[in-house]
Amino acid sequence: TYRKRITFADYGTVVDIGRIPAGASVIGGGVHVITAFNSSGTDLLDVGFRGGSSTDDPDAYATDLTMAAVGYIPFDELGATTNIQQTADAMLTCSPAQGAADATAGVADVIITFVVDNDQ
Repeated sequence: TYRKRITFADYGTVVDIGRIPAGASVIGGGVHVITAFNSSGTDLLDVGFRGGSSTDDPDAYATDLTMAAVGYIPFDELGATTNIQQTADAMLTCSPAQGAADATAGVADVIITFVVDNDQ
């Protein structure tokens, strides 16, 4: 399991969470909003990967999760065809975005649970 802290200062960037080995299965995760993100627009988060064996997918595990209120929001794409086992190591990433560039607060932990391939 990886846990990566993000804040409103990360808006507009791709944040590296951690590397998963080839053959790993992502089986769970979500974003735990500790301090609500407060832009006057939308406060969203995508979670995905890059550098694996397939085309990079920045929202393979979660698409447009709203971070405007505190609480735990589970990933919404774990049952989708974008959740694949890579044949090469992949970097897990998240991309926070705001609809209006005026946020002054926001803290969250992105949590990803995966199982390694013990057959390799």
